[in-house]
Amino acid sequence: MAKIAFWITAGPDQVGKAMSGLRLAERLKTRRGEDVKVYLFGPGVALADGTHTEVSAVLAELREGEVEVQACPANVDQLGLDHAVVEAQGVGLRPAGEVLVELVEAGYQVVGV
Repeated sequence: MAKIAFWITAGPDQVGKAMSGLRLAERLKTRRGEDVKVYLFGPGVALADGTHTEVSAVLAELREGEVEVQACPANVDQLGLDHAVVEAQGVGLRPAGEVLVELVEAGYQVVGV
């Protein structure tokens, strides 16, 4: 089984690019049973603000498929977003450095989008 982490930095100005990574993560998990995680970082965190219908739908599918999705709480603050709104999208908040080190140490291939 592959271990793949999608590190999404594409923000609202690149929704199509971000969606390609989010959708691939969902399909790898639901159709192939791969071990997949998603992390929103930098501008990518803004996609979890609840205003992007297409992103919210795929985040719901990732939750249903039990794919862990997390975001950087510092970026949430920097972008002026509400922690509760981001978490309501099914996105956990954990510091980027901590998550990245854990992913690498656990043998995940980190794919940037």
